[in-house]
Amino acid sequence: MASKILIVDDEKEVAEVLYYLMQTNGFTPFKVHNGKDALEFIKHDKPDLVLLDVMMPEMDGFEVVKHLKSSPETSSIPVIMLTCLSDGQDFEKAIQLGADWYTTKPFDFKKLLSNVKYLLARSKEQA
Repeated sequence: MASKILIVDDEKEVAEVLYYLMQTNGFTPFKVHNGKDALEFIKHDKPDLVLLDVMMPEMDGFEVVKHLKSSPETSSIPVIMLTCLSDGQDFEKAIQLGADWYTTKPFDFKKLLSNVKYLLARSKEQA
């Protein structure tokens, strides 16, 4: 069964590109466009990995990763944070909150895909 990837990005074009990238590489992608919808989705259908934008309206990616990593039901879900912020403090904050990887936009698709595969394999080993 293909791994489920939840894409959370308020930029619809970015979400579409990520959706296509995940789908063409054998994953089952889902997409939502804000943090609240992401948490609602995860309540009902737990993904194997989350690709999470940082800057979003209503609830930013930092809040989402904080919620996910503080709950025993979702703390083991790998999270890759995607952002246009290149500030070192943002990277540190993401890692302190429990993000598994952090990359800036525009991102290298091969590197992103490699990290998705690595984190999914690591997650399965720990299960």
